[in-house]
Amino acid sequence: MTTPQRRSVRLIELRDLFERRGSGYTSAELARLTGVSLRSIQRDLLVLETESGVPLAEERGRYFLPTEERLTPMRLNLQEARALLLATRLFLRYSDEGDPYAASALRQLAEVMPEAVRQQAKAAAESLARRPLDADFTRNLRVISEAWAKRRSLRLSYRSAGKQRAREVIVDPYFLEPSAAGFSTYLIGHSHTHGGMRTFKVERVVTAEMLPRAFELPADLDVDTLLSSAWGIIWGEGHVVKLRFSPAAAWRAKESRWHPSQEIIDTDDGGCLLTIRVASLLEVGRWVRGWGDEVEVLAPEELRDELRREAVRLARLYARPPATPARKRARRPAPEPALPPARLIEAPPDGRGPRRAG
Repeated sequence: MTTPQRRSVRLIELRDLFERRGSGYTSAELARLTGVSLRSIQRDLLVLETESGVPLAEERGRYFLPTEERLTPMRLNLQEARALLLATRLFLRYSDEGDPYAASALRQLAEVMPEAVRQQAKAAAESLARRPLDADFTRNLRVISEAWAKRRSLRLSYRSAGKQRAREVIVDPYFLEPSAAGFSTYLIGHSHTHGGMRTFKVERVVTAEMLPRAFELPADLDVDTLLSSAWGIIWGEGHVVKLRFSPAAAWRAKESRWHPSQEIIDTDDGGCLLTIRVASLLEVGRWVRGWGDEVEVLAPEELRDELRREAVRLARLYARPPATPARKRARRPAPEPALPPARLIEAPPDGRGPRRAG
């Protein structure tokens, strides 16, 4: 049988296995029962849930059919379906990971769209479904999402930025937040390991396990208020950033609402002055660089000095001809050892001529 046929048979077999045993199976058990690798089983489980509609759940490494089925269906009008469709498309456009669940959601949204745009929505879903899939990331995001929805604590094996070794973290998941700047998804919650609120990049999670311990959200938690000082995902005490836009770029600067704290005033030369208060100069600095010389940082001096030093380095870099990367020379194979030269020795007494000696 072809590979798609083998997978179809295996999916039917997996569904039968889950229906016969309520306690479920581990990945290793399923791989042994179906005769495939762990990687193949992980992909099959994703297909089983996202394409076949089997509502699998996972807890402590065991996959099973939960007693509750899918969420209550929604009744959407055209504008509500359009809003969800665009929101999903926007998130996936700024994500560098394949997400079979989002592709499945788009397929279902496509089904309720008017016939005139239904095929476009289906094509978008199929395009997303063809993205490379990271089974480990998808599994971790699924476990984190379930813990978030059920208000259960998580045990994460987490590798911080620049670190080679992962460490164990116990966290109560309060919220999931996407970030276009880093093409990433972040978990915001209370870390029992750190003793306070922390942000974790889901792409850096090595493994995730939902714990039986439940938690309550703080009564005064407001995620939008928490992130009001963030340019992207980093919140905290703010820096006042003042930017002067040139007349050529002023129209674009005034066209969008870049941050909740922004204030814009026109300048006499046709430009404008934008003032914002943000927590991270690193995050806003990336955005400022995208404007090139159409914007000047007036404050804070810390960001202005950073860009000044960077401009000097760039000027030095581009003042010289481009360096051609040196190519590694292919290593020649070691020559085979030469055989010792043959030599003639005297003929034997029988007179049959000289013999060759090795």
